[in-house]
Amino acid sequence: MIGEETKSALRWVKVPTDARRLPRFPDFMIIGPQRTGTTWLHAHLRNHPQVFLSEPKELYFFSSLKTRDPKRFVSDELGFYLRFFRDPLWRRAVKTGRALWKYGELYRPLVRGEATASYAALEPDIIAEIAALNPQLKAILMIRNPIDRAWSHAKKDLLRNRNRPLEDVSEAEFRAFFTDDYQLRCAHYVDQYDQWAAYLRPDHVLVGAFDDIANRPEAFLLDVMRFLGVRAEQKYLDPSLREAVNPTGSERIPQQYRALLEELLSDDLRRLKERFGMSW
Repeated sequence: MIGEETKSALRWVKVPTDARRLPRFPDFMIIGPQRTGTTWLHAHLRNHPQVFLSEPKELYFFSSLKTRDPKRFVSDELGFYLRFFRDPLWRRAVKTGRALWKYGELYRPLVRGEATASYAALEPDIIAEIAALNPQLKAILMIRNPIDRAWSHAKKDLLRNRNRPLEDVSEAEFRAFFTDDYQLRCAHYVDQYDQWAAYLRPDHVLVGAFDDIANRPEAFLLDVMRFLGVRAEQKYLDPSLREAVNPTGSERIPQQYRALLEELLSDDLRRLKERFGMSW
């Protein structure tokens, strides 16, 4: 049950008067940003018998509370959001059967979570409300070379999603995409970490490296399991770990766009090296 003190801390999230029958708020969030491996992580955590992940993958609940984006926003009611954290009977039966077949154990989720990549760039007041709803929440922030991340995001939005080849996208479109305020905020990994860490408990924000998905996927996934507090065993590692998930194509970044991104993201690259020791 949500207490009056928590209710009073909420401005953007609406809580019903009688909150006693609401399901449990999630225990963890994979917060992104986009094109950093969140789909891969969701795909390989969702089959763990002690992990529940919402379906669909991205709920956009907290990232659309202020914008009311008609493509994303459905409701600001907490009850609407929490309904995604209960298994219907048929899905629980499927998960139980799969867990018995693959691992010889029952599906008994200990932690519940969601993966919405736009949460990385949430504003502090929204993060504060999330922390008020669950002070024990854990967050997984994925970090990728900002230049590669921006190029991958551009390929997804401007090429793959619109079924266009590279040569059909104008330089003006690419420049507008790269200089968009949201795209620039996606590269502010240090700010993202600081903003989430300011409201969560110490050691409740895990920084994951996108490169680990390619170079050490087994060890990285086991690290994530340990962070979430579920069993971290080899039997939960699927042979498909080294296969690409949600790829955007093999087009390499043209030099003029690399030069532009190096200029735009130079400060972010410097701060990443200083804070996390990451450089590319």
